[in-house]
Parts: sequence; C-alpha cells; structure tokens
Amino acid sequence: MEKYHKQDVAPIEKENERDENYKSDNPQIGSERTKNNYRFTPYFGKTYTEFINGRIKEIGLSPRKDAVVMNSFVLGSDKTFFDGLSRVEQYNFFSDCYKFFAERYGEENLIAAVVHNDETTPHMHLNLMPITKDGRLCSKQLFDKPQLQKLQTDFYESVGKRWGLQRGKEGSQKKHLSTAEFKAKKIIEQAETIREENQVYADALTEAKSGNIPRKRGKLQEQVIALTADNNDLSKRLTKAMDETLEYARRSETLQKEKDNNSHYANIGKELARTNPTEYRRIVNGKPKTIGSFFDSVLSLFTPDVVRQVPRLQQIEAEIEEERKKQEKLNNNDNYKK
Repeated sequence: MEKYHKQDVAPIEKENERDENYKSDNPQIGSERTKNNYRFTPYFGKTYTEFINGRIKEIGLSPRKDAVVMNSFVLGSDKTFFDGLSRVEQYNFFSDCYKFFAERYGEENLIAAVVHNDETTPHMHLNLMPITKDGRLCSKQLFDKPQLQKLQTDFYESVGKRWGLQRGKEGSQKKHLSTAEFKAKKIIEQAETIREENQVYADALTEAKSGNIPRKRGKLQEQVIALTADNNDLSKRLTKAMDETLEYARRSETLQKEKDNNSHYANIGKELARTNPTEYRRIVNGKPKTIGSFFDSVLSLFTPDVVRQVPRLQQIEAEIEEERKKQEKLNNNDNYKK
C-alpha cells in the first residue's frame, strides 16, 4: 500500500491510465500489449485530481495541504496463477478484488481500478480516497498496522480462499516490502539469474580455451571469451547497482517516516537541504514515484545489454557444440579408415 499527497496524484494517473503512446524506461512494459489493459471504475471523463477535488467538495472537507488524499494498492498473484486462468476467469478474479474494496471502503471513494496486462504478470492498480465512515479524510486511521493486517485477513477470506491463493502467516513479524524494496528485490533476482547463466557461458569458455574446437574457429573462440567477460562484468555492475538501489530505497523510506515526525524531521531536513538540495526537494515534496523511476532507470541501463547478449552467447554455444560434433565425426571416420 502506498499513500500520496495531492501533488503526487497526476504522475500516478499517467502511469496507471497509459495508452500505446505512453513512454517508459521500464523494459517490462510492452506497449503492443497496452491495448489489453482495462479498468473497472465507472468514473470516466474525470482525472484523478478532479475526482478527488469533487469528492472533497461534496463532503465539505477542508484538508491540510500535506494530507494524504489517495491510497494505492497493487492486487494480483504470481505468473503461475494467471497462466492457469482464461481471460474471463482473470476478469472475474479482478472483479472480485474490486467488489471487495468497493464494499469495504465505499465505491464512491474508489478513484480508479486499472488492470495492467502489458507487463510480465497481470495486476490491478486500485486507488481510493481514505474517507472514514464518519466522513473524515484520514489515511492513518483506515490503514494503520492493525487495520492493514485485518484487511489482509479479510481479503483472503473473501477473495483469496475462493481463488485458491495462499494466506501469508498471520501475526508474522516478517516486514512487508515497500514498492521500492520490492522492485529492488526483483532486480536482484535478475542479477542472480544472470550469474546462473554465466555458469553456462563459463563452460563454453572452458571448452573454447581447451583447444577442442578446430583452429579455424579461432575467431569464434575470441567471441566467446570477449562476450563471456562482458557478461561477467555486466553481472557485477548490476549486482552493485542493486545493492546501492536497495540502500537508497531504505534510506528514502526512513526519511519519509521522519517527515511524519515533524520535530525530528526538521533537523534532518536542514542537513539534507544543505548537503543534497535535489534529494531534499524530492522527499519534501513527497514523491515516492521518484524511487520507482530510479529503479526503472537502473533496469533500462542494464537489461537491454543482457537481452542482447544472451541470444548471441547461446548461438555461439550452439556453434561450439556443432563444431565438436563435426570434429568427433571426422575423428571417427579417420579411426575407421585406419
């Protein structure tokens, strides 16, 4: 769950409501699949900000400038779950998710519910105004720790159990990852995958160095050596970036919490403003999207290199195998003639 102030709403809307012309550095978004996205909310023709302003006026609220006006949830499961669903079943699953939140928090307070099918795994972005039953705008009351735990339990009982999803251990002390840390975890997993694939390429390199490949393929050997070295270097750079990114997320999250504690935040803010004015402005303006953009930029820097290298290395590996078989056949023929 993420919380947003009014000045942060527009960028979230731009990403959630994207069309085929949406530009992003996130390589996981396939613009050719964006046409498969769909929404549940009936409030067409209104921007998120217009909806929020209208609801505030309707209830007669006078929120503070730093008030949280929107809470966002990402709802879904893993790829295996969605691979087992038809399109109709997928729609019904997200429809159940939407109905659960509409009944719990009031459909009149749901800003938008958009399903993204243009990324690796389908998921729904659900945004709502944190309005209490007595008509107050209070995210802290609706979504404090006990309420979030109850939300998770009730969601499982109402939706998850029906769809065969597993419930996380109730009362667990395990900390839920923020959006930023979750992205960092995913990127680190990508680095781990690269390291595993490097072992395959290392085997090809060993074969190339062993001399088992005919001399006429010397150029091929050089390519294997060079590309494997590049891939190893890429893995190291990516892992380092992930470590730095995770630390950045933790630091930013800590500063955001300190922001809520004004007495302590004032001193930290002054020091940060002096040492890093740009970062200070980002945090003071309360733009958690900045963290997500940072992760996306990291992905955009490294992922294309991986994507380009992996097929070529696999092709070279196949060529090596083909040459080995040819050489083995020639050796067998020579032995037969003798």
